[in-house]
Amino acid sequence: MKAESPVGVLVGTSEARRRAVSYSVVLSLVSLGAVAAVGWIAQNGLGWIEASGFLVFYVMASIGQGIGLHRYFSHRSFRTSQPMRVLLAVLATMSMQGSIIGWVADHRRHHAHTDNCGDLHSPHVDDHCRPLTSLSGFLHAQLGWLFADTYSDPRIYAKDLLGDSMLVFFGRTRLAWYVMSIVVLPALYGFVLGGVEHVLGAVLVGGMLRAVAFSQSILALNSIGHTIGAVRFEQGNTSRNNAVLAFLTLGEGWHNNHHRFPRNAYAGLAWYELDPLGSMISLAEKLGLCWDVVRVAQLEKSVSRSGNGTRLSHIEQTI
Repeated sequence: MKAESPVGVLVGTSEARRRAVSYSVVLSLVSLGAVAAVGWIAQNGLGWIEASGFLVFYVMASIGQGIGLHRYFSHRSFRTSQPMRVLLAVLATMSMQGSIIGWVADHRRHHAHTDNCGDLHSPHVDDHCRPLTSLSGFLHAQLGWLFADTYSDPRIYAKDLLGDSMLVFFGRTRLAWYVMSIVVLPALYGFVLGGVEHVLGAVLVGGMLRAVAFSQSILALNSIGHTIGAVRFEQGNTSRNNAVLAFLTLGEGWHNNHHRFPRNAYAGLAWYELDPLGSMISLAEKLGLCWDVVRVAQLEKSVSRSGNGTRLSHIEQTI
């Protein structure tokens, strides 16, 4: 017997079906492109233009996802100007993680129900609150949840963003930004640095192969990030700090830290927990590009105050 879905988890909606179709098409196309990239490398070798293109656009996607989608739009870890909000929205959409509002709703839902009934991509329980085995859980958290029949209600988990016309625009036009991310910009990069003969290689390696590598690294935060690694804070969930994931995601892999302090602008809490995305936020703060950056000390005071008064809900703590 299936458990009743928590508030804010919609089952069998048209939105869930559209999401499954969208991810099926996009993942199929970029996966074919990644296979073609491997064949291209085997035949032509990997030149510096293609290799640097991979790195440049990987970092660009990481900034869009880690700083834009995650630390800014989902958790409000800092404040910034309208031009910077637009730039972050552009980079966030080009990271190819779906619409900004949809991603935020999904992520806040994950924090509200981490590893329990209602979590959409836990390796321990599925969308219908059924326990998962190790293998099925890994597959569900890594990829399967994208095609599930549940949907995070943005009226519950992203109510503060629904009236933002800029975010609605980027959601509606996201396919065009995907093309910009995996075709147009890599092609221009290859052409400017090496001429027309480097356009195809730059698109295949810097666009397609990079998109697959990046997306799988981010998805691994759901699977590996909740099964393998160190636990600094015991907090009733299975989040882990994983140095390999932190390297691949420019700091997002300090996942146990993040679940302890969701609004903290920095995932790395020790000198040895390298967090390039956090360093970028610090640099932007020094340059006056962002302000009111949330840090652990502030959050500890907030938790202390809430403990003496009204208890904050899971959703309120994350945003």
